[in-house]
Amino acid sequence: MIASSELEGFRLDGTNGEAVVLIHGFTGVPIHFRLLARFLNDHGYTVVAPLLAGHGTSIDDMAGTGASDWMASARAGADCDAERIHLVGLSMGGLLALQLASETAAASVTTINAPIRFRDRQIYITPIVHRFMPRIRRTVDTSIPFDREAAGLWITYDGFPTRAAAEMLKLSRRAIKSAKRLRRPSLIVQSLVDEAVDPHSGERLRRALGPRCRLLWLNRSRHNALLDVERDIIHAAVLDVISHA
Repeated sequence: MIASSELEGFRLDGTNGEAVVLIHGFTGVPIHFRLLARFLNDHGYTVVAPLLAGHGTSIDDMAGTGASDWMASARAGADCDAERIHLVGLSMGGLLALQLASETAAASVTTINAPIRFRDRQIYITPIVHRFMPRIRRTVDTSIPFDREAAGLWITYDGFPTRAAAEMLKLSRRAIKSAKRLRRPSLIVQSLVDEAVDPHSGERLRRALGPRCRLLWLNRSRHNALLDVERDIIHAAVLDVISHA
């Protein structure tokens, strides 16, 4: 059972003077990063996982927020008094991480299944349909975690406000522009069987980020790869990029 307090942002203090800011995705919560956070903290890093505005409470709360609110939450998380910071974002959090990296001196940036292209075509009509269809319901796939360690961490809303989805679409377009301005160590993690994001997103980001970017393909993980069977591969890759940045 997950207590409501565990849906909030969290911080784990480290020992090496560096911080990793973990930014969750659209309709997600910081607890999705719990396993990665523990791993990085065990290697000496301070870990900060902010709760994005409108998340972790209700869809109604999310309906009143947008890209500027989510960016403000991410910026607040990055204001953590560390000697160096690294940014890691899941899904929409990856889009926010790219924009935040373009505004800051972040030493590295990692995106995990960041949506540059969407499988769900409904996303592309939300700028129009939000005026008469305020939300879209969906069935939460509870089969995503494959083991007991991750099973209790798969938490998300059972739908989303269409206006918020339109805001995410804007973020996706801005992310490519931000990526083209970045020339620093970066990691793109992309699942080939991602049910939400077109895998071509990974290649588009790699081209935009340039020669200092590594693209890691996952063969068996779905959209929330942080909780899926290849998460140890992600942990090792994230540690590698931040430790060599």
